[in-house]
Amino acid sequence: MFDKLHRQLTIFCTATIGTILVVLSLLCLFYARQSIIQTDRSSFQKQLNTILTSLQSQEYISHQWLNQMQNEYRFSIYLYDNGEPLYYEQLHEDASNKRQASLREKAIRKSQVDIFYDNSGESAYHEEFSLRENSHSYYTSVGYLTQNTDRLSFVIFYDLSHLQHNLYSLYVLILAADVITLIILSVFSWHFTRRVLLPVETSRQKQQEFIAAASHELRSPLTVILSGMETLDKTQSPEQRHHFCCLMQEEGRRMQHLISDMLLLANADAHGMKLHLQETSLDELLLDSFEKYESIALSRKLSLRISLPEEDIPFCRTDPERIHQLLSILLDNAVSYTPENGTILLFLMPARSHRITFGVANTGSSIPDGEKERIFDRFYRAEKSHTDHEHFGLGLCMAKEIIRAHHGSIRVTEPEVLASDVTELQKFPVETGTLFLMELPL
Repeated sequence: MFDKLHRQLTIFCTATIGTILVVLSLLCLFYARQSIIQTDRSSFQKQLNTILTSLQSQEYISHQWLNQMQNEYRFSIYLYDNGEPLYYEQLHEDASNKRQASLREKAIRKSQVDIFYDNSGESAYHEEFSLRENSHSYYTSVGYLTQNTDRLSFVIFYDLSHLQHNLYSLYVLILAADVITLIILSVFSWHFTRRVLLPVETSRQKQQEFIAAASHELRSPLTVILSGMETLDKTQSPEQRHHFCCLMQEEGRRMQHLISDMLLLANADAHGMKLHLQETSLDELLLDSFEKYESIALSRKLSLRISLPEEDIPFCRTDPERIHQLLSILLDNAVSYTPENGTILLFLMPARSHRITFGVANTGSSIPDGEKERIFDRFYRAEKSHTDHEHFGLGLCMAKEIIRAHHGSIRVTEPEVLASDVTELQKFPVETGTLFLMELPL
């Protein structure tokens, strides 16, 4: 499903942005083309005025000057003295000139005034227009100049083949740029949409794993309850009936606890965990948790200690109930996995940089580096704890959600990391044990 969605999103992104790119390219091409044509037309007018001024000021026209004008300005100049072609044209008559004879006649016919026999009395007249012959285009000027009784008529062509070449090069350049951009865009869209979909795909996979794990965890107590009910129906012994009733009640409470945890996490995913924030003294919360778990630790032959700083601790804006739940999760986890005669430490550090740090450490085996991030995943339990029916693998995940709702952080490391800051940690065995370290903003 995600592969198909990935392809569709890639095509959609490429097509959408590509369409915008093509439209913008066409607009740029239109204005660039208009600018090039206008610039070339202005250049033609400027050069034409230069030639006409020179023609009007000269008493005689040399072949050298005509050759220079034609070569310098890329003009084709045809002059007529009182209606007769100049001798210059006869000297340079060739196949090309013969082919342009029809073009000159077409230009003369297109002009508004008879340039050879006009009797308007004007001393000079010329008009410019565009002309196309076969596949060639020209700017054309047709007119005459009068000096005394002499009339010098002219037909001047400005070949636009260089303009067409420039425009063609512009088209090819923009087309190539668009094609290369679309290729790069498609590759970028492929990788970008993949990165966008990756969290969704990961979330869906985790959701499937969550449902599978939750179903498995719910199936176990449900199986015990159903089998107990069947046995209850068959047995007549009051002792056995009482035993199975207690067993079903215990499994029912386990199921209720699991469902409550799942609902809490589901609500945190959908709407965020709701907090009732108030100014809280963290050292008092730690003392309350210490007193609650001190007898539990003694019953399991564990040493529970607490370390508080000597200086006053500023109040922290938290939800006391959620922080107490967080400490209960971590202490319960420590009590369950600390070996006999081990030590558990609940500590609070002085406030630094507008943040306050506290944690729970215990002796025993440390968590492998490969599992330090995974232990906060839902229903994740270390291999050695898979047979533990008291933990569902949701506690540390809930602890992370509580800390995240308070805009804090939680991580797991070794006690030796903070041995220099917390004196009690120096009594732990070197490079053994687990430390859950938490930070909250003040």
